Amino acid sequence: MSFRGFSSFQLSILVFVAVLVLLHFFPESVRSALEYNRTQPAEIWRAVTGHLLHSNHWHLLMNLGAFILILMLHQMYYSLNSFALLLVCGCTGISVLLYLFSPDIQIYVGLSGWLHCFITVGAMFDIKHKIQSGWLILLGVGAKVLYEQWQGPDAELAALINANVAIDAHLYGVICGALLGCAVFLNARPVKSQPQP
Repeated sequence: MSFRGFSSFQLSILVFVAVLVLLHFFPESVRSALEYNRTQPAEIWRAVTGHLLHSNHWHLLMNLGAFILILMLHQMYYSLNSFALLLVCGCTGISVLLYLFSPDIQIYVGLSGWLHCFITVGAMFDIKHKIQSGWLILLGVGAKVLYEQWQGPDAELAALINANVAIDAHLYGVICGALLGCAVFLNARPVKSQPQP
């Protein structure tokens, strides 16, 4: 079903982007109730909403730019339901891993961890559909997070976004993306061979 030339998925993406922008301008009292906060594990909504907040406008713009680029590469693989499922599962998985394995991260905001999940799943879809660039994307993302773990966060980027760069969230995003991508592979129905003309 479409509305003025937009599919339901495209409309949901526009709504998602609008939500990210609107949340950025919410009062700090509201934002603080939505951010990932290690000291408030019972407030489970923070496991998702924290990823939708950003430290400043540069942080938001960079993540929106990356989101649009990934969509240009992989939007054909998603429906409204599959995108929403990936968003919720990816954000929740990253938050759980942050809580379990990164006790030094008390507060976390930003979409970048989930973007690493998003592009990892997309690359695995590419591979499933025998698009060779999927391997390059997967290797590139893997090399990026390993380099970050070895080298540490980028100080200039931290200054630009006015926040520490949570490189662990990037790593956990790739891990969650790989697990979700594997679930897609395991549940995929075999492609029937087409009769030769």
